[in-house]
Amino acid sequence: MEILDMADEFIAVANRLLEENHKDLGYISTAIRYAAARFSAHEASYKSSDLAVDKDKAKTWYTDQFNRMLGENLEQHVEMAKLQH
Repeated sequence: MEILDMADEFIAVANRLLEENHKDLGYISTAIRYAAARFSAHEASYKSSDLAVDKDKAKTWYTDQFNRMLGENLEQHVEMAKLQH
């Protein structure tokens, strides 16, 4: 649950940028993805004794995680859309 609460904090910042600062939704999304990629690279570097060797394994792991999370969230939006119609 703590992970979801932290994610909600990031989403709140994104919503503030969108609503109060009138930033572009696509730019906000790109910034979040870039920040996630950058912080994930930092995490991978911290956890690896040889990132040059582990780089492809890390990319696969992070990509799989993102695809799973994205799939779950897309399904939630599909279900919400069904309820609205």
